Amino acid sequence: MSKYFTIVLFLFTTNNNGFVGKFSYTERSKLAWSDFRGRPEMSSTFDASVNTGITYQWAYGKDKGDIELNYQVDSFCYPSLSWVKRGQMSDHLLMHEQLHFDISELHARIMRKRLKEYKAGQNIRRDLNKMYKLVERMRINMQERYDEETDHSRNKVNQEKWERKIKTLMWYYRDYIK
Repeated sequence: MSKYFTIVLFLFTTNNNGFVGKFSYTERSKLAWSDFRGRPEMSSTFDASVNTGITYQWAYGKDKGDIELNYQVDSFCYPSLSWVKRGQMSDHLLMHEQLHFDISELHARIMRKRLKEYKAGQNIRRDLNKMYKLVERMRINMQERYDEETDHSRNKVNQEKWERKIKTLMWYYRDYIK
């Protein structure tokens, strides 16, 4: 029975290639084409797709009557869900995909800022879930707007505008790096 459990646990912690299922922005902030391990969607009009997101965990306790909130917010890349079509690997396209990862990290920083400023009340769970949903909606909207305005990297002028915009926003939220 324990041998079976160990094998099942191993299958859930790696993908078919034996690679870890995700890595955080803190672990490695720069993408490489080797991070795109998923099977390309050949019917897609895109040449590549990076899968990123943010997660958060929290707990609280009382210290001398005051509520103390502890939290952890991370942004991740999921290589097995990220892909690139054969023959399409270029520095320009990789930079476009990198900005998607940066946008997720930007929103992780926004979430950290909001959590730091949060004054715990009676409905902590509801408040934090509402906060996360709002930040996640903002992240998804920005990801979609980025792809629309850059035409998925094809509009080089707008691509450069977005690169400057995200660089500025990352600098603005620099105090909320994990």
